[in-house]
Amino acid sequence: MDKETSVLHSLELIENCISEKLTVENIAHGVYFSKYHFQRIFREIIGDSVMEYVTKRKLTLAGRALLDSDASILDIALNYGYDSREGFTRSFKAYMGVSPKEYRKYGLTAISQKDVKERSKMTYSKTTDEIIRELNNFIVKAKDTANASRKCEVTEYIPFWNVISSATDKYADRTKDVLNRITAIAEHPDEIINRFSIVKVLDDIAFQSNLIAFNVGLTISRGKPEHITLQKALCDKYLELARMASLKSAKITGFFNELSTLIFDDMRQSAVERLNTIIDAGKTAVDGITGYDYIKDEITNILDSLSVPAEEVTVNLLEECQFKLSIISIAFEIDICRNPQDKAMLKSLIKLNDSVSEATEFFKTLVMPESNPIMERPVRERLLDIVYQVNVLLFYTRGEIEKLSFVISAKQKESLLPICVKIDEFVRFAHSAFDDIKTEQIVEMLSAIHSDMTAKSDYLNEFGGPFKFIANELKNLTKAVPKWLE
Repeated sequence: MDKETSVLHSLELIENCISEKLTVENIAHGVYFSKYHFQRIFREIIGDSVMEYVTKRKLTLAGRALLDSDASILDIALNYGYDSREGFTRSFKAYMGVSPKEYRKYGLTAISQKDVKERSKMTYSKTTDEIIRELNNFIVKAKDTANASRKCEVTEYIPFWNVISSATDKYADRTKDVLNRITAIAEHPDEIINRFSIVKVLDDIAFQSNLIAFNVGLTISRGKPEHITLQKALCDKYLELARMASLKSAKITGFFNELSTLIFDDMRQSAVERLNTIIDAGKTAVDGITGYDYIKDEITNILDSLSVPAEEVTVNLLEECQFKLSIISIAFEIDICRNPQDKAMLKSLIKLNDSVSEATEFFKTLVMPESNPIMERPVRERLLDIVYQVNVLLFYTRGEIEKLSFVISAKQKESLLPICVKIDEFVRFAHSAFDDIKTEQIVEMLSAIHSDMTAKSDYLNEFGGPFKFIANELKNLTKAVPKWLE
């Protein structure tokens, strides 16, 4: 038994005895290795120490028990070898990103739900685990924030907070849906081709979270001073959640880049191995056939067409080889009708045909890095994001002017309109001068708009809160521009 087979066998042993007291010694003994040698090869193959792996499996199964049973958290902790609820909670939160209570309350996704026994899939699982941990943590934060907003006691704002909490719950649930797609990648690595659509959903969720935080701040800024004070903590919660959403989205994009690199490397190696299998099967077929030179010559031609770097082999090329082999096989079978004693030669040709067929199916799922690049937003797209956010602020500025029409004079309203013109001019300029626009120009123009808006908010006195809030958002965006466009 080679060392990799022995380690994989030890995983079965761990799975079968997961509720028992497991030590490195008794696991190593079960696969006939010394403790020292077993620890070394286990980490080399699995990437974790023996007891790190055991702990992760215990916590994964404990997570499943939290979802699938009504057993108390203490009973589940004891069942998986923990002496106390507190110790179990610390370990669980460190691994899953949330406490056992939160995990059960919100029905979150278990990390590494399946007992994966293939080395490559274990490697993928480690990275998908990181992504799942981040998303579990965000879902709990979103759900808790939504629950907190439902408890607001400022009567005039209860309908508003109901709308906000409902919207927050929706994108938290949407995040849970994303988890199912991510957990599938460790089992089906070709699903990595969908990573762009997954990240797009997470970016949308981050945008929605920031938009809700903006609406919360803007709405509360219109209120009475005492109401603003009473609801500041909730505003801060939504602002914190928005920051978290943006950070999680960026962090998960990094994890996907890491994961895709691992998968693409394995796919490339598997492609090489499958092509080598075809070449070996072809050579065996040629060596095993005697007296049929036209058959041997055509097989050799097929092998020559596949004796190129894996990156140059396409599904079309393999399907063409399959087609040629089907012609060869029929011709050979007909010839054998006249020479039944040569029937044994057909076996090696069938094996070659099978290996080409298997490679063709594999190459249909194969995505090389060149066609699915590392996810990094180009400067042009980042600049578009800035312009889009400024446009959003223009939309809300116009909305605030319309709302103020009922409480300010016509002259005051008229004085606010130039701000909208300036913002609109910036948006138009940024679009028209896209390739030549400089970071300094963006900062200068936005800073000027911010100054004007701040002055107008002071001019409006008690009605200037919303303008001051939008001006502050514009200031934060202006500060972020140099970093975004690096």
